[in-house]
Amino acid sequence: MNNAGQGRMRLNRFLASSGLGSRRACEELIREGVITVNGVVTRALHETVMPAKDTVRVRGKTVRPVGQHVYLMMYKPKGYLTTMKDPQERKNVVSLLPKAGVRLFPVGRLDRDSEGLLLFTSDGEIAHRMAHPRYTVSRYYRVDLATPFPRELLPRLESGVMARGERLRAHKAWLRGEKRHGHQVQLVLRTGRKREIRRLLAALGFEVIRILRYGFGPLRLGSLELGNTRRLTAQEIKELHGLMGGA
Repeated sequence: MNNAGQGRMRLNRFLASSGLGSRRACEELIREGVITVNGVVTRALHETVMPAKDTVRVRGKTVRPVGQHVYLMMYKPKGYLTTMKDPQERKNVVSLLPKAGVRLFPVGRLDRDSEGLLLFTSDGEIAHRMAHPRYTVSRYYRVDLATPFPRELLPRLESGVMARGERLRAHKAWLRGEKRHGHQVQLVLRTGRKREIRRLLAALGFEVIRILRYGFGPLRLGSLELGNTRRLTAQEIKELHGLMGGA
């Protein structure tokens, strides 16, 4: 069987293809009684599943074969809209995507003037878990400013400021380097509000020159070049599924 998403497959093979270890190690998990198929505990080593239909959980955590969905990381350049279709035919990220053979959609957004890590996937559950504010998935940014930012103002970024009746805040904030003032602020956010970083810093009187998102959840931009995409590694996909919990 070449496609893990079609037909029936042995449960131990399904678990192994989900990144849980060798087939023998997965057989031990089955014997331990920590595997459920459609809500029913199974200890049968001969159990088979339909990957496209059955829900398999290990200790309450949903698992899927790595090959069942497509996951791409993009280094989005400045000047591109995060949309798959634009009636005004402006530059958008879909023009940078390779053909994947499945329908992909972006997870979260970066505004047109920002750059950095975008995730594209056919996996709706991962997309929901990564982007929804309820799950507080961290987003990591480097922000270049027109003027130096005093270190003593960092607590204001973390405690939050009011902007047009809305409280905006960073989960964490620090300056790059050890100087008391710096032109680059590094931020961790756990929400994805529209132009949140620009509004947050503008409320404190600072003009943003550049925003780079270098991390999203367990993913890091690394050495990916501007405008390029790559498929996620099996380890990265496993870490994404680690965010799923028991959902």
